Amino acid sequence: MLKLVDYLVLDQQAVLDAWFDLILGTYAENTAVLWKKRDDPFANPVRHRFEAGMRGIVVGLATCGEVPDAATFTPFLDEIVRVRAVQDFTPSQASTFIFLLKKAIRETLWPKIVEHNLFVQLLALESAIDVLALLSLDIYCQCREKIFALRIDQIKKQYDRLLKRANLVCDLSAEGGEDQ
Repeated sequence: MLKLVDYLVLDQQAVLDAWFDLILGTYAENTAVLWKKRDDPFANPVRHRFEAGMRGIVVGLATCGEVPDAATFTPFLDEIVRVRAVQDFTPSQASTFIFLLKKAIRETLWPKIVEHNLFVQLLALESAIDVLALLSLDIYCQCREKIFALRIDQIKKQYDRLLKRANLVCDLSAEGGEDQ
């Protein structure tokens, strides 16, 4: 008898397609249409990153056992979270994509879940997805911290340049060093 993860692998493309459509639903209609149409990774790098991350997550869930480990899933989650972290999403909106996987699995595999009485396995798989949601929030926070640090550095450099232009700060390196 096949397990739920076996069906997940067998119907992987259907699950991925359903999941991608659900993720596109979190974007504006124009963006969703653009990302849906273009398959070229150079013309549509966001779709390419999403698909690479999504495929890795689904394959990882099929092979990870009950508790997913961060080392295995972080690179795949990072593919998606990094993109969503620079967009105008709140932390909960940015991590919604991982919960949409539950819906995609239920929509795609529900007949097999019911037919083979795989409800306990579904709950275990959904618990593993919940762990991935927590990991995605960690990645999101790290990305946002990096963005804010870059912004602060940029502001400091701009402020420094303004002070130099106004002759309010002298450039010690141009005057021969720090011993003056």
